[in-house]
Amino acid sequence: MLLSLPFLWGGQLAGVFQTPLSVPLLRAAWWISADGQVGLKALTAIKTYGDSAQAIGCALAWMEKIPRAELAAFGGLLAANAGLEDVSRNMLVLCQQLPRDKLGLTELLEFTIAQRFEPFGAASQCARRLEDRRDLSPTVSGMVHMDLLWNAMLCGRLDEAERRAKFVLSVGQAPPASIAMSAIARLRGDETAARRHMNDAVALPPAEMHYYRFLAASGIEAEDEANEQLTRLGEFNVSLAEYATRQVSVVRGSR
Repeated sequence: MLLSLPFLWGGQLAGVFQTPLSVPLLRAAWWISADGQVGLKALTAIKTYGDSAQAIGCALAWMEKIPRAELAAFGGLLAANAGLEDVSRNMLVLCQQLPRDKLGLTELLEFTIAQRFEPFGAASQCARRLEDRRDLSPTVSGMVHMDLLWNAMLCGRLDEAERRAKFVLSVGQAPPASIAMSAIARLRGDETAARRHMNDAVALPPAEMHYYRFLAASGIEAEDEANEQLTRLGEFNVSLAEYATRQVSVVRGSR
């Protein structure tokens, strides 16, 4: 690890100045150190200055020689985002056979696979399994609570949804949680709080704003508003509007 430090520091410095020189330097640091987190930095640089396919290929090749959970998890996440289900699932299997990565990427990959490739409800089931863990990274913990927040919202468990939203917001800004809080406050007649929470969500892109407002309105059974938000969502993203419609239908059907 000590021998790799000059390459690691040089690669990180090159990354600060946004130059592709960071790639060969971080590659060298990885091969010298064989440290999973250093390998992750190298793959991230490859993705930044190349593309996801190149980073996935490197992750697969490096795993054959020096298997590390960080490499498998990051490659699996890139594969999942690219729609490569078999590759992402194989990477998850490899992650689970290796010592746990301290960044929580393995759990993030497991949750991402459930979201992208499994039936509605699978992600929430995965979230419930992960919720009991006390060693999750802040990123994974936030995703778990966010998923369970909206599941509770759509099932009409508003007290639970509010509790989860407050937890997520206690960690930092989270516009989707603010939208849920706004809807709950409006249902209770607290327009001041509703406006305040909605103001905290203004940074969301329009499609995401309408998506979460549709879910929130559906959760409090404000059907006219839900229909309006769904229509506006369709103007920005038809596939997301269709997904949202199925999401509400499936969750309500599971009550």
